[in-house]
Amino acid sequence: MTDQQDAAFLRTFGLVLGFLVVFTIVIIIVANVVTSGSGERAASKVEQDAINERLAPIARVNVASASATDAGAAAPAAQKSGKDIAAAACNACHATGAAGAPKIGDKAAWQARFDAGMDSMMSNAINGKGAMPARGGNPSLTDDDIQAAIISMLEDTGFEVAGADAAPAAEAPAAAPAEEAASSGTAGVDLAKGEDVYTKSCSTCHGMGIAGAPKVGDAAAWEARIAQGDQTLLDHAINGYQGSSGYMPAKGGFAFLSDEDVAAAVAYMVAESK
Repeated sequence: MTDQQDAAFLRTFGLVLGFLVVFTIVIIIVANVVTSGSGERAASKVEQDAINERLAPIARVNVASASATDAGAAAPAAQKSGKDIAAAACNACHATGAAGAPKIGDKAAWQARFDAGMDSMMSNAINGKGAMPARGGNPSLTDDDIQAAIISMLEDTGFEVAGADAAPAAEAPAAAPAEEAASSGTAGVDLAKGEDVYTKSCSTCHGMGIAGAPKVGDAAAWEARIAQGDQTLLDHAINGYQGSSGYMPAKGGFAFLSDEDVAAAVAYMVAESK
């Protein structure tokens, strides 16, 4: 083989070898890009799954519908007693005295209301008064349900009630100062504590309007919610709420908060948004 042939062979061999080296480098770069993208997508999915788990409701209620082919009509629901109705719709405030509500068993607190008559008490319970929402925040309650609950609370307080006409009808007395304070929804609540709880646990959504949350200070966004009554707001905040505009997890997703902490935060946000 001549020197010229040797030189040509070496040049060809060098070109082939260089091509293979460049090709290998390109393959390595492409592989790194592909695997990096997959890793980022996997990490993103893990983060999204964590967020979804964080916001997931703690429970779901399944309501079974009645079958159209069932033989005969469905049996009517058993009539609840006044004590059962009061326990479900009234005791949250009337068993504790929350928001200025007269406590069951405190005869002095109930006396003026009893003297005003059943019609007056029924009107206040049906239409709402001060911090008490209409029908105790449960619009499904009938007038008879409400009367039964009132009679139960009066009897448990020591009054003898024969029926709707047990007490003489009269004009309701002017609201006591404590009741007037309760109408603001902040009576007995530490608003400074509420502001601290809001800042640490609620401001992420309610400070920026995330996930449909009404922003604190936006009176228009809060108006309809405040009109539902303090008890309804507190129930939604403690137990969570799924609405048409967004979802709020129970206690804002902070299970360690006490009911008192949540109540303080709700009172603060309401006071700042009226």
